[in-house]
Amino acid sequence: MESLRGKARILIQRGRLARMRRTPKVAAVLDQFVREVDLDEATGSWHPKAALIKLRKDDGGVSWRLWLGSRNLTECVNRDIGLLLVSASKGGSQIAGVDDVARALAEQAQMKGVRPSSFATAVSSVSWRSPTGVKVQGIRWTTGTGDFTVPVPSAGADAVVIVSPFIDKTFLARQKLAQSSEGRRVLLTTMKEIERVGPALSGFDDLLALDAPDYPAPDPQLETSDLAAGENDRAAAEGEEIGRGLHAKLLFTRTGNKRRLWLGSANATMRAWTGRNVEVMAELLISEAVEKGLFSLLDMARLVAAPTAEYEADASTLEEEALERARAQVAARWAGELTVEGSGLRLTHRSGSKFGGPHPDESDILLEVGALNGPLLPWPRGETSLSLGQVPRDERSEFVRLRVSRLERGLSWLQRAPADPAFGEDRDRAAFARFLGARGFLLWVAGLLSGNATDGEGDWTQDERADKTSSDINLAFDPELPTLEEILAAWARNPQKFAEIDRRVATYLPAVLEQIEQEDPSAARTLGQFADLWRTVQAGLGQPAGRRRRG
Repeated sequence: MESLRGKARILIQRGRLARMRRTPKVAAVLDQFVREVDLDEATGSWHPKAALIKLRKDDGGVSWRLWLGSRNLTECVNRDIGLLLVSASKGGSQIAGVDDVARALAEQAQMKGVRPSSFATAVSSVSWRSPTGVKVQGIRWTTGTGDFTVPVPSAGADAVVIVSPFIDKTFLARQKLAQSSEGRRVLLTTMKEIERVGPALSGFDDLLALDAPDYPAPDPQLETSDLAAGENDRAAAEGEEIGRGLHAKLLFTRTGNKRRLWLGSANATMRAWTGRNVEVMAELLISEAVEKGLFSLLDMARLVAAPTAEYEADASTLEEEALERARAQVAARWAGELTVEGSGLRLTHRSGSKFGGPHPDESDILLEVGALNGPLLPWPRGETSLSLGQVPRDERSEFVRLRVSRLERGLSWLQRAPADPAFGEDRDRAAFARFLGARGFLLWVAGLLSGNATDGEGDWTQDERADKTSSDINLAFDPELPTLEEILAAWARNPQKFAEIDRRVATYLPAVLEQIEQEDPSAARTLGQFADLWRTVQAGLGQPAGRRRRG
């Protein structure tokens, strides 16, 4: 968290942040890394899947990584496809379109000190190394304007392969081969889409199906902690088997020995390829070996026949669609702001918004909201403000829970509501103090001294951990806790690095002490002994708290 603060952004479509089945309290601090793109999903959405990373080496050198593909940033595992590009000092080449990616990401990230135009210029000058058997022709970033051209097979194409979990008739019709061609058209999608699109798919030579992709639970009301003993282990084992679902998106054509592949975030729909959505796709020329690797995905699918009857949605599907529309309407109309009200939080619909509130059109759909780890509360229509109840400082977050429901069915998700004033680093320190606890903090310091900064952190998804709740802490006899010898050894190895450790101790020790004094006086006394030890070392080294000794 410390390393990434001010250096990282995660950009998502507003209304598409899934809630975990059990949200750990320390997740409150993740709000600072997320920025929502406020496209209205009724007309288009923010749909790219990409990561652009700048790395600075110890010697001051810089390297870059660019990943793009089909995979969402979730814990769900499906059959996805992606492309990794690595900067190269030798043997690489510049790639058209990377500057568009860099500029668009920087504009949405709004990071301090990062000017989109300058960032795009820097990225455009980078030479990139592609995977073996792949030549990148360019990267296409669509902008949501809907005026992009759909690629079509060349006149002499002898093979077209389309892979996508979502399809539409118009896009598929554009991917026809010339009437004189003896080539084959292959479509790989899901049975749900095959049934929905219907008889129009009969024109494909091979119609293939895989399972639908796995997505986060749409309405995770059951807490993981409520599962009976042993069910967690079974759920984890079952989770390891997830991965059969199709989520890859690609368009492949072969004309003689020329193999062209488009891969990225765009589904096989006009909305994606004409640019009504914001998407990112890479256009590649690939080798025969890479083609064979791609076709191994087709070998996993089952051959099916095109439906003979047109699709008719049942009542359950229509209700799902109604709730999805409601979610999109709430997300598009969202203008929530948070303020601290005593020891609690108040959520207010910002004045000046063109909508009087975030409620969906259908009046019998209920909208509920809540703090990240608080209960859901009905938000009455016509009301512009709602108290979210008592929220401890360490649990305050700009993430707000939302749920739309009708009768027994619902959809849940998270959205940001900016806080005024912002919660800031005081909130972060309080959250980390509660998460680590006394012993966890000391293990973390021991890890910093030994060079393993993850010691003491444990599983961040668990609020209650043995090393945090135990008050049986003894600096003299516990070999895992920091000793005077280890402190001095760390300083002797690298005084500059020790100064950074000293800064972290000075930052978090007071917050941990404040928290522990209220919960566990015995552990607080031990932590006080460590504070005394640390001050003694600082005095002996002539190094004031949190500052590097000048030599």
